[in-house]
Parts: sequence; C-alpha cells; structure tokens
Amino acid sequence: MQEAKLRWVNLGVKIRASRERAGLSLEELAKRISLSPTMLSAMERGIRGIKRDHMERIDRTLGTGGALASAWDTSSDSGLPLWYREGAKREKAATEIRNYHPLVIPGMLQAEDYMRALLIAGLPNESHSRIEELVRGRLDRQVILEGERAPRLLAVLDGGSLRRPIGGRETMRKQLVKLLESCDKPNVTVQVIPYETEYHPGMSNAFTLYAIPNSGWLLYTETRRVGYPTMDQDAVDDYQRAFSDLMAFGLPPAASRRLIADIEGEFS
Repeated sequence: MQEAKLRWVNLGVKIRASRERAGLSLEELAKRISLSPTMLSAMERGIRGIKRDHMERIDRTLGTGGALASAWDTSSDSGLPLWYREGAKREKAATEIRNYHPLVIPGMLQAEDYMRALLIAGLPNESHSRIEELVRGRLDRQVILEGERAPRLLAVLDGGSLRRPIGGRETMRKQLVKLLESCDKPNVTVQVIPYETEYHPGMSNAFTLYAIPNSGWLLYTETRRVGYPTMDQDAVDDYQRAFSDLMAFGLPPAASRRLIADIEGEFS
C-alpha cells in the first residue's frame, strides 16, 4: 500500500507543477478538463488513484506534449515501469511466446551488456542507478525460460539485428554468444531472416504473441511511449498470420544457428 500511495503522490506532484507552470489555478484546470476541483485536488495531493485518461486530458490542456501520460506509463507501485511489470506477468502466465523484432535482439534473449547499451541509448536522461534497476528487472524476467514449466519461445530475428554492433563489437560478440546458448535450449527456437532478403512482412514493427491458458492468445505491440496488449480476435489473427509468414521467410533453426555462429566469428 505504501508503494501504491507513493506512486500517486509522485504523479500528483507532477500534475501540480505542470499546472502552476501554466499559470492556472486548480479551479481553472478542473473546469477545463471536466473534473471537480475536489477530485483534482485529491489527485494533486496523491490521496486518490489517477487514470491515464486524466493525464492525457491535462497534457492536452496544458500543452505538455504528453509528458504526464508518459509519467503515468513509466511509473508503477514497485518502482519499475508498468510495461516491465505487466510484461513479466504475461510471460509467467504464458505456455508459448512468439516474438519478432526487426531491429534488435528481443529482451528475453538479450545479454546483460547489450541490454544496458540499449537502455542507455533509449533513456539518455535516466540515472545510472535507474538504468541498473531496469537491467536487473529484464534479467529477472529471463529466468522463466528455465525450469520444468518454462514456456516455449519462438523468436524470429531480422538478419540486420545480428550485424548492428550495439554497444560496440565486444558487446555484440557477447550478445551473439548468448544467442547461441539460447538456441541450444530445448524450449527455445530461433529463426533468422537473412539480411539479403529484399522484403519480408515484418519490416514495420515488433510484436509478441502470448498463449495464455484458459484465455487464448494475447497480442502485445509497443511504441516509444506505451505498450498495447489486446485479445481482439481480428488483431490476434492478423499477427498470427504475419508470424507464420515470417517463419516461412526465416532460415530453419539449424541453419539460423550456423549463421549466428558465423557472424559471431566475424566479431571475434
């Protein structure tokens, strides 16, 4: 409960600071976003929960460029971003995970130095301690691939992601070694779409599909600011077809492993 209260207090402080910078009274802002002054006051003081919709409305009214909605997205009761926390729940519940990324190695298969380099590049204003907290969170999530009840992971990678030296050549070499180790796990299948492929149906965005017992398939996509989980059947079916097509474009697992090993040798 104390962690949840801290979240609302922190978000309330951000709302009040943004309102005061805009030169609006509490009553003026409440009227513009169609809330009662009492409710807005409670939100600013952190004594009630805050919906993302509230943050979006305040952003639009104050012209803060989505900063408050982004603060809501990246806060949680535990101190880790919501997409980390919710992602961990989905992964623990899933019996099968189908993952595709056109640009980088997926998080479940990332080596520590590689993920740290990605986080530093993607979050340049975060403190060192915060980056390390996120690294630990991502490493903890990888544990689900171990043990008797580990989910099956099917990952399709674009060949370009194997050659982009994120973090430098040595960091990338270690990442490829980690990927080779993952290929040897009985519950992990990795396929690589060769870099020479002129076109394939996954050049637009990354996505993940989770098979959740007693619920069906859940689709997860994300943007720079927020993730979108959905069980809408039309969307799930569309991405299931896309994943099947991507697997058809990829090399078989054994050939994919040989390709990864060859590229790792180039970085050695």
